[in-house]
Amino acid sequence: MGSDDELRSPLKVTPQQSYYAQRYYLEHHGTPEQVAEFSAAGPPPPEKTDGVTGKILYYEANTPTVEEVAALLSEMEEAGWITGATRQTLAELPPEDGVAVLKARMVEPDSDQPQPPAGIE
Repeated sequence: MGSDDELRSPLKVTPQQSYYAQRYYLEHHGTPEQVAEFSAAGPPPPEKTDGVTGKILYYEANTPTVEEVAALLSEMEEAGWITGATRQTLAELPPEDGVAVLKARMVEPDSDQPQPPAGIE
């Protein structure tokens, strides 16, 4: 069980996590107009605890510079999220296309990894 301070402290949520929680709520319980109005400015910048996923989500709404994409790809390669070959391939794309590929990789199986045969999971 946690210390008294831990038990009294509120759940630590980043501004970006709060943004996506509110957007999720509006998407399921609000009107399309509310979602559009809330989402217009995009998510807040990621904090360190948002990690590379937070950066990808932020860059999806705010086109990054070539340098920002290069730094993200290096960080992802060092962490083992992508291979060096993947980093080089993505670095050649325009920033918005590279971010789109990274976003797709977040929700789809990594094509660099062997997948189980169909029907076996």
